[in-house]
Amino acid sequence: MKTIKLDIYRFNPETDDKPSMQSFEVPIEKPGMKLLDALNYIKWHLDGSLTYRRSCGEGVCGSDGLNINGVNGLGCITAIEGLKQPIKVRPLPNMPVTRDLV
Repeated sequence: MKTIKLDIYRFNPETDDKPSMQSFEVPIEKPGMKLLDALNYIKWHLDGSLTYRRSCGEGVCGSDGLNINGVNGLGCITAIEGLKQPIKVRPLPNMPVTRDLV
């Protein structure tokens, strides 16, 4: 099965002195897979402590706003195919970070 590599911004203010990037490899499970699908895979199968926002999954609410390879976008409508690897996922700039991508 084909995979995609992601570097995810991680920060837990209760345990970390400073943020870091953590690498993950995720299988591409379906054509048209979105970044939110990859984040869900990481949370459900690789690291349950990953924290991020999600809601409608349709690009309407905007709750899953992220910085993706240096460009702000929504995880639920950003296709992972064609993105430069590793996909660098960070919280939105100029916003306070409470944990990981939130």
